[in-house]
Amino acid sequence: MEENSLTKKNKLVEAQELIETSKELVSKVEAEVEECKIGISEAAEEFDSAKRNFNNITFKSCETLLSKVGYDYSPYDREEAFELAVEDESNLFSVQNLNTGRFTGLILALVAALATIIGLIYLALTKLNVDVNTLSPENVTSQINPVLTWIGTFGGTTGGNMAIGATILGFSALIMAWIVYALRVSIKSSKNLKVAQKTYEQSEEYCMNKEECKREMKKVDEHLREATEEVKNFEFILNEQLSTLKRILHIEGTYDEEKEYHPSSKKVMRETEKVMQGVENLLNTAVTKEGKLNFQSIQALENSRSIYSNYLARIYD
Repeated sequence: MEENSLTKKNKLVEAQELIETSKELVSKVEAEVEECKIGISEAAEEFDSAKRNFNNITFKSCETLLSKVGYDYSPYDREEAFELAVEDESNLFSVQNLNTGRFTGLILALVAALATIIGLIYLALTKLNVDVNTLSPENVTSQINPVLTWIGTFGGTTGGNMAIGATILGFSALIMAWIVYALRVSIKSSKNLKVAQKTYEQSEEYCMNKEECKREMKKVDEHLREATEEVKNFEFILNEQLSTLKRILHIEGTYDEEKEYHPSSKKVMRETEKVMQGVENLLNTAVTKEGKLNFQSIQALENSRSIYSNYLARIYD
């Protein structure tokens, strides 16, 4: 009996430990994902702020000056809508607490005890040739002594009295209650262990999916921060180009049909257009596609870096 009780206890303890471990795993990975979301949100705000500032001030100024020198700027051809959204593809997973079965076991035990008492009393009344249909609140008490005495005689096999009968009745009810309770808890413990093991496996799979989400979020976060820095680099470049265009307008004048700008001035216009197209491509290419970092956005960032490097090379070489 002690060994069985220990086995039941161990199953229950093991199940509870698995459930607690599952909760810890899920809680930890969800906290890490939330931290990644906060990081992306901050990076996205910085990127959006840099984008709006660049478009509303630097980019518009360049377009205006290019228009004044009669240069037709070819804007970036946006093929798809801008997207910046990292989706969490894994469904939410919650670890449910286990029901030990003790409460229902207690209810069933009480029912079993009551059924045992009723069954023994009914058997005794039958053996005493008492018609249960004739019993009433007035005469039922008169049958208590004969019933308990009969039970005390172990069905007439030995001598007995009411005290022995009451003891046997109570002890029988207690044994049946304990058997039913122990059986219920044992079955529930085995079931709980299976449920806990399955829950643990599901929580591990859930955490693996979340880890993949985290990695994708970190990629997007890093990309956004690098793109924001690149926008700042382009801002410095175009501010220099703006100064040069202003100088061209001041010296060579506003465009008209008869005006022919100096070749070096035309070169400045072409360079300005190339830089503008590079940054416009970077700003308007969808950062994500279907919830993941967009490969085209990666290419746009690499292209912008190449343009920036070439510009610096022309200055310092």
